[in-house]
Amino acid sequence: MCNFFTGKNMFSLLRQKYLLLCVVFAFFYVFFITEKFANASDLSEDPEEIPWHISALAVTFDNKRNLYIAEEDVVITGGKTRLEADYVEFSNKTKDAFAQGNVLLISGEDSISCNAMKINLNTKIGTINKGIIFIQKNNFYIHGENIRKTGKFTYNADRGSITSCAGDSPDWKITGKKVNVTVEGYGTARDAVFWVKKVPAVYTPFLIFPVKKKRQTGFLMPRISKSDRRGYEYEQPFFWAISENSDATFYSHYMSERGIKFGSEYRYIFDNKTKGSMAFDYLQDQKPDDGTTETDDYSFDTTPQRTNDDRFWFRMKNNQGLPNGFTAKIDIDVVSDADYLQEFKKGYTGFTNTDVYFEDEFGRGFDEYSDTIRKNSLNINKTWAAYAFNVDTLWYDNVNARQQDTENTTLQTLPSIQFDASRQQIGVSNFYYTIDSEYRSFYREDTTTTLVNGQRADFYPKIYLPLKLGKIFNFEPSAGVRETIWYTKDFTDINGNSENVRTRHIANVGASLSTKLNRIFDFESSYIDKLKHEIIPELTYGFTPEINQDDLPSFDSLDRVARNNTITWSLTNNFITKKSSVDTEGREKSDYRDIAYVKLSQSYDINKAREDDPEPFSDITLDT
Repeated sequence: MCNFFTGKNMFSLLRQKYLLLCVVFAFFYVFFITEKFANASDLSEDPEEIPWHISALAVTFDNKRNLYIAEEDVVITGGKTRLEADYVEFSNKTKDAFAQGNVLLISGEDSISCNAMKINLNTKIGTINKGIIFIQKNNFYIHGENIRKTGKFTYNADRGSITSCAGDSPDWKITGKKVNVTVEGYGTARDAVFWVKKVPAVYTPFLIFPVKKKRQTGFLMPRISKSDRRGYEYEQPFFWAISENSDATFYSHYMSERGIKFGSEYRYIFDNKTKGSMAFDYLQDQKPDDGTTETDDYSFDTTPQRTNDDRFWFRMKNNQGLPNGFTAKIDIDVVSDADYLQEFKKGYTGFTNTDVYFEDEFGRGFDEYSDTIRKNSLNINKTWAAYAFNVDTLWYDNVNARQQDTENTTLQTLPSIQFDASRQQIGVSNFYYTIDSEYRSFYREDTTTTLVNGQRADFYPKIYLPLKLGKIFNFEPSAGVRETIWYTKDFTDINGNSENVRTRHIANVGASLSTKLNRIFDFESSYIDKLKHEIIPELTYGFTPEINQDDLPSFDSLDRVARNNTITWSLTNNFITKKSSVDTEGREKSDYRDIAYVKLSQSYDINKAREDDPEPFSDITLDT
């Protein structure tokens, strides 16, 4: 029994069950580790008990009409409602208001902007002249020459339009001579036109359309197409609104030449630190690659022969909040064969749509669809003001080696531990320091005479001394020492040595000379108040001696530190804007934004020049 479970046999069994382990672990991770948080209920206000306040440069009272007349910078507030205009007539008895000139009505999260309006501030029923209504919950904009608000959630407009896009040129909109809208219901339009940007795409004399943003269980829009590889296709998604913070979509993809591909996707958001999405597709393919000319159209020249008919793709990304300020991120990407992502690049569950979705939601996409080595990772991290701690487990799934059951020498990291200290002062001295440190354990399923498994520890502290030369220049010398230790078995270097433990010691020094020039430009703009332009010319020098590293293992680029004896000049341009505003409590605050960064640089290699190299200068680089 003990002789049977050797390292190679064990990992061969694990590789055969790799997908099952990933799926079981993913579901365990989601349903047994994450927590669900309840949303607090919102209490509505009673309109009859709301006190109303008027402020303006001029306020008078008309006894005959029992109206308050306010002019110039008029603001009327009550509860969650705020009315702004140049001129307002307001009845405190009926709560009817007539407003004219730069009118803005804010009610909760919704707003109305128009030339003029007549409205009851309690019921919010009235008429709007040449206005725009924005309903934030549903993210809808209603435009119209004459808009009537006939109920809490109902509107009708003459020569109106509706869209979910902001701006004068929305991506889409529906226009009509008579437009009726019921929020979270349906809308109708007479003589309706569907526009794409500024282009009229479809006309119909009468149109009924949904005005819903709330998630609802039901069938989504199908996708119909035809291709030589898959024949006639019909793809039908079904959406399941499970709860306020989770949902799922199920897909059936009929292909007349290949069979039916089934897919599912589950999404959840528990709080601002915890969210995730997992998806799985499966196809019993009717056209495996049997090597004959009849199946040439169902294979790819750039990949090995695909003999399997069980085809799948499992992918998942998760962000998880942990106790004591730690966070975790898990990424899984397992595909049955090298052809799959090329075959199913498009479609609802295709690679392109999936990659865009995960990139938008998590800031992390997938390896290119043509890559046959897919990255899977688990990261646990915590950051402080001056320190960062990371634990990473990286598994690169070699699809071709797994599919063909061949030798797999792909380098895995199981695990790595990193602790870094950002630049900070040493006590009360003038010196500063940084620290980069890590431990990595490297593993391969199959090793060779040169490709081995092992561990590596690296510790790299660096010290800086910033100085002022006069009032203009900044001069900063620096020095660092890198200590690296390897532990390997069965590794023999080019000299025939087979020690398990090996070490490397490298020191480096450097210096920089720079100054900073800036100018501030004033703007009279609604977007920015000031623009600051910084110019930083800099000259740096770095020196790392050349040492023999041929007797060391080679796992990644850190195992070989190149010599360095270079002078580099650079010119950096920074553009920073400032916008001042006043908050609800009357306090002024400023918003600074870096809007552009441009850096030109070039290096001169002293060692190359001494060796009469004809090109001691590097190419000029441009960073933006």
